[in-house]
Amino acid sequence: MPHLRALAQNDAPALLAFYNGLSSVSIRTFRPLGSKTSLSVCQQIVAENAAPSPSRFDLVACEQGAMVGWSFIERLASDHPNLGIAVADDRQGLGVGTELMLRTLAGARRLGLTTLYLMVVQDNVRAIRWYERHGFVKCGEEFDAGDQLPYYHMVAGTLGAEEAAQVEPKRS
Repeated sequence: MPHLRALAQNDAPALLAFYNGLSSVSIRTFRPLGSKTSLSVCQQIVAENAAPSPSRFDLVACEQGAMVGWSFIERLASDHPNLGIAVADDRQGLGVGTELMLRTLAGARRLGLTTLYLMVVQDNVRAIRWYERHGFVKCGEEFDAGDQLPYYHMVAGTLGAEEAAQVEPKRS
């Protein structure tokens, strides 16, 4: 199992390689940074985590020197904190996503968040079921004119005891 930890100061190049290495199939359903991203965008994400009052919470899964998973909660101070999670194509279905989800939910609870939101492409049935197993429920729909895809909005209320019991990696 990969090592899970908080996003670190020197992780921008690895985050860039991870994100831009996702297949077109993965990017169709997970693209918070667009179809490709840049080093400057990844550096900004790192900076937002390192700020005295971080606006986001990011975790990474690393294996043999490479990033193989990434989860985040953005807009921490808002009434609509947003969750995102992705796993490298060759590591999907091996428990990496579940570990990231459990640690991210535990981190959210420690940060005092009681509600998390996400969006998922409606034909991504596997992800929808996975999110439901982690306490998310559908709470709305949206059609994105830009990518021409229908989405579900999902929300998780009070985070479960199982997720809260997980140990969060220490920030570097």
